[in-house]
Amino acid sequence: MCQKIEWTGIIKFMTTILKALFIILLYLTVCYSQENALSILENAYKNINDVSGSFTQTSYIKDLNQTKQFKGRFYIKKDKIRWQYSGKFNQVIYLDKQTLTVYDKTKKQAIQSEFKAETYGQLPVALLSRMADLAKDFEVNLKSSDTLILIPKSKMGNIKTVEVVVQNSDFPVKSIKVIDGAGNRIKIDFYNVRINEGLSEAFFKFVPEHDDTVLKY
Repeated sequence: MCQKIEWTGIIKFMTTILKALFIILLYLTVCYSQENALSILENAYKNINDVSGSFTQTSYIKDLNQTKQFKGRFYIKKDKIRWQYSGKFNQVIYLDKQTLTVYDKTKKQAIQSEFKAETYGQLPVALLSRMADLAKDFEVNLKSSDTLILIPKSKMGNIKTVEVVVQNSDFPVKSIKVIDGAGNRIKIDFYNVRINEGLSEAFFKFVPEHDDTVLKY
């Protein structure tokens, strides 16, 4: 029973993470009238076609009073994400505009969910289709010279705030922290990031092996 509760909490966190990634890492366009941190983000993203790198994820689950840490690799190209964990939590997550696939390598099982444009709480696909700018969907505040606090203007799942730490480099996001309405927290630190390496479209497509089980919801 405990494992089931823990699994549910982790999957819920992953949905929140992917929402934040789509909003911040793919379509982060803002006005020049904003402060320096926003200008750094905008200028860097003009030159990014694809991104790959490593991450460390620290998740605090309030109901369980537990903090867990995960490591892995991430890949982004246009509206596609491949989010890959290493170690005991051996999962690969594929995400595009239509489908979220969570593949457990150990269990040889994939869970696929369909996303619809009108279901903004599930996934901010409306942002992807409308190419909306950041200020249109968030209240943007400066916490410090390199840190932004984003507050959704309308309901976006259970996200309460997103904190973005900016760095002046080819990939401008140093870390993000998502806080939801239940007090759960996810912090993701990015490192060893490379841009524009010509990642293949096929790399972002989940292709099950002959002995995999695929469950669709």
